[in-house]
Amino acid sequence: MLFWLVPFAVLILLYVWYVTIISRRNATLDALSGVDVQLKKRHDLIPNVLAIAKRFMQHEQQLLEDITRLRSDAFSALQKTEHNPSAEDVSTHFALEQQLQGAMSRLLVQAEAYPELTSSTPMVNAQQTYLEVETNIAAARRFYNTSVRRLRNSTEIFPGSLIVKIVSIDTYPFFQADSTALQPVDATSHLN
Repeated sequence: MLFWLVPFAVLILLYVWYVTIISRRNATLDALSGVDVQLKKRHDLIPNVLAIAKRFMQHEQQLLEDITRLRSDAFSALQKTEHNPSAEDVSTHFALEQQLQGAMSRLLVQAEAYPELTSSTPMVNAQQTYLEVETNIAAARRFYNTSVRRLRNSTEIFPGSLIVKIVSIDTYPFFQADSTALQPVDATSHLN
């Protein structure tokens, strides 16, 4: 008589797990959206920083052009992640954003060689705003990675692994630092 309850209980368990997976996928997409909001702020700020820097940094024209190109590429990738992005779209988007972040870091380092630029009030304000945006991006990325971890846990643990195969749910990539950020810092190169 209780045998009919077993299939019913299994179905309820599978449904609850499915709902959990969908909720966590949506939380991951929400976290990705939070990262994207901060990245859009960065994209909006970059033209202002470049406009200020161009007045002083004639010798750094190639770097300024590279940043402009990377911003355009990264912005295009950002737009692809706005509506139901695939894991591949997110990976491409993150890779381009890392390249842009690296180029902007090089620009800020190069700006130190131009005392009239680093003492310019608009440039100081732009640098402070840029650093604030980068801090917000880092926080949003941590939240995104937490969401991805929770989604992956629910999809890799049985019965989640079975459910994912049936309904084909993407698992999104973690945001990871690029390999150059993981290299040890050689302080002697900065002392000369």
